[in-house]
Amino acid sequence: MNTAARPLIIGYGNPLRSDDGVGQRAASALAAQLGDQAEVIVCHQLTPELAEPLSRASRALFIDVSVAGQPGTIATRVVAPDGTDSGPLSHHLSAATLLLMAERLFGHAPPTTLLTVSGTNFDHGEQLSPAVAAALPRLVHQALDSLRVVSHA
Repeated sequence: MNTAARPLIIGYGNPLRSDDGVGQRAASALAAQLGDQAEVIVCHQLTPELAEPLSRASRALFIDVSVAGQPGTIATRVVAPDGTDSGPLSHHLSAATLLLMAERLFGHAPPTTLLTVSGTNFDHGEQLSPAVAAALPRLVHQALDSLRVVSHA
């Protein structure tokens, strides 16, 4: 096993709530394409336990759905360590809070990007809405491009 720092991809959301599962689907597709070139974590939500693998990463990419915006629109945002958006007893952590935890607890917060696709259907179900399903291949491609850009910097 290669112990050198690798990119970390975290795709999260609830696959039983239609479009909310797009982060998990994108991460699974990336895992299949990248193999051991990146560590990929697929989960329902961000939890404190993710701070440790995040601290070991050369860079991080979070993938999630957004409730804002035109359905199927992909947005990219650079994330910096920040704990102001999650309370100490919060059941939901943000990527920024996890970065802060990684930095404070383990001494390293990697360069991080958040990729989101705007969803429209959050009802119970496993099928993505047409707009999000159409955006999924572009989301995966954009994630791959994001990792390549940083790795060649």
